[in-house]
This record gives sequence, C-alpha cells and structure tokens, in this order.
Amino acid sequence: MLTSNKASLVIDGSGSSVFAGLLDADKKWLTKVEHVGAPLEELFPVIQLALFESGLSLNDIGGYIYCEGPGSVLGLRLCAMAIETWTRLYPESAQYYKYNSLQLSAHALLHANPDLQDALIVADWKKGAWNALYLRGRCVGATEVIDDASLEDWGNLIYHLPQRKGWQSPPNKVQTLHYDPSILDTIHDALGLILMTDRIELYDSGINTFQKWIPTRHRAQV
Repeated sequence: MLTSNKASLVIDGSGSSVFAGLLDADKKWLTKVEHVGAPLEELFPVIQLALFESGLSLNDIGGYIYCEGPGSVLGLRLCAMAIETWTRLYPESAQYYKYNSLQLSAHALLHANPDLQDALIVADWKKGAWNALYLRGRCVGATEVIDDASLEDWGNLIYHLPQRKGWQSPPNKVQTLHYDPSILDTIHDALGLILMTDRIELYDSGINTFQKWIPTRHRAQV
C-alpha cells in the first residue's frame, strides 16, 4: 500500500512500450505517458515528458513505483538502474514500491470482470516454459514458472500477456491481454499488489539451469 504524502513516479519497462506517470498524494494521475519502443531509447524521453507535463522535478518525488517483472529483462534493469541513480542524486528519503506485471494484470481482470472466478495468465519466459499466475476463486496467486504440460492440463480460461519477442507461440484458445499500468490509480489498494521495499528488487523465477563445463576441445558430431 502506498504511504507517501508526496507525488510518486511510476515507471514500467516490462513490455514492448515504456510507461511513466506521476501519481499525486491522493493516488490520482497528474500525468501519464507511454511510448512504444525499446527502453534504451524511450525511457528517459518518457520520464522527461511526464515530469514536464506534471510541472514537477525529481526533487519533488516522494516515492518510486516500479514494475519488478516478469518481462523484458533489459527494460526492467534499465528502469532499476535509473531509479537507483536518481535516489542518490535527489532526496534519499524517497521510498521504493514494487509491483508484479502478472499480478497487475490479474487485478485488472478482476476489476473489469466481477464474475470472473478462475483463470490462468501466462507470459513467455523461454522455450517450453512460461511465467504464470493462477486465479482461483478470485484469489490472485504468486507468479511461478510452469511447463507446457501444466499449461495443457489447465482446463479453464487462459490469458496470454505479450511482453517481449517470444520464443514460442501462445497456446491455442487463449485471450490476449492488453497490459495497462495506468489502471494503478484504480487498483492500487488491491491486496498484495504494491509492496514497499527498502531496495530495488527484480523478479527472479528462481530456476537456473547450468551446463557442466568439460575441459575438452569441442568437435563436430559425426
């Protein structure tokens, strides 16, 4: 839950566009800007435009609300580095808040569909694996990694959240979600959505795969 009595800067680089906006102390948008494109080119122009339209500067920011992921690794890391830099140059009293892109999508779905009970939201992670979140009885679960078999076993609604250039096609009979961080002003009080943190933390699947190094020369297979 947001506690800052000053404006908060929202930054989201998890998808194919970069979003930035300023929420006032009452958690209403002062301004919001979204540009389609790579974060490397679009992040700072989007921030500058949002600050200009709100009439504020980084000195006026009481909180940074950022998307922890999952999503575009480059976009998430660039946003994290920018926030860490600004909090060293400007008021160090600014508070960090994080939210999860799949949980945001889940709460947005529940808000838009009062009768929705059970669903599965998936986003591409790597070949044969998906970042996923289950809705059961209108309860929003934690983000986890599932495989293709688990996806096929789910016999209910499936929503696909496009976040980056994927390595695989979405499953059949899915509904495509439009990712919209601007709904934060409406659902910011949703249980467990926005969490205060003392440092910048990005989503980690917790699953790493390593290949054992063999100290021999690689040869073409016959």
